[in-house]
Amino acid sequence: MKTIHRCTVLARRHLTPRTVRLTLGGPSLTGLTPRPAQDIEVLLTDGGGGRVKRRYTIRHARPGAGEWDVDAVLHTGGGPGSTWAASAEPGSPVEFAGPRGKLELNPARGHLFVGHEASLPAIAALTEALPAGQAATAVIETGSRADRLPVAADRVSWLERGERPPGSPELLLDAVRRELRADRYEQVYVLAEARTARAVRDLVCAAGVRPDRVFAKGYWNAGPGPSAAPEARG
Repeated sequence: MKTIHRCTVLARRHLTPRTVRLTLGGPSLTGLTPRPAQDIEVLLTDGGGGRVKRRYTIRHARPGAGEWDVDAVLHTGGGPGSTWAASAEPGSPVEFAGPRGKLELNPARGHLFVGHEASLPAIAALTEALPAGQAATAVIETGSRADRLPVAADRVSWLERGERPPGSPELLLDAVRRELRADRYEQVYVLAEARTARAVRDLVCAAGVRPDRVFAKGYWNAGPGPSAAPEARG
């Protein structure tokens, strides 16, 4: 059974014009140390009063203080997740389950991380957790240069989609093709829009990376339907 944490927003600050860091705290977080890139499932209410869930990566944890930081990307016209992240202020109550997530770092001589601004918190946490001597390359798509955040990879290839709609796979696929021609990677992590994640996974497997060494996760779905919202994952 999932543990529900009933906590309080302790602080908020903007990391970029569209990315806000919320510090959550409460007694139930004391002593808990999540793995890098694990997340929480925030329990929210939609416009019709129904219960919905949105997931956000735990960026930092301070077990002694009972505090976790989560970073959320704000989307124009977004749904319950963006509304919560945009309006949460110090003192606001918040309920969530976590830590969640099965992603684990595997030893490798070369790691490749692929994603977009919504997966930046996870990619940043994972690259910071890599042991010394394990090289990392990151390929990250953002809406603009203003969305960039520090990533502890040996090399970061930043892509700006400009007027392209979020979720279009072409930029990431082209950049990953170039990386696969230039270097060999034993381990690949793809954290992106669902169809893009599948396409990148297929590409790297076709290039010779073993399927069991590719972790691909869809953060949201750009197709039609209720899940077609970039705010579906923070």
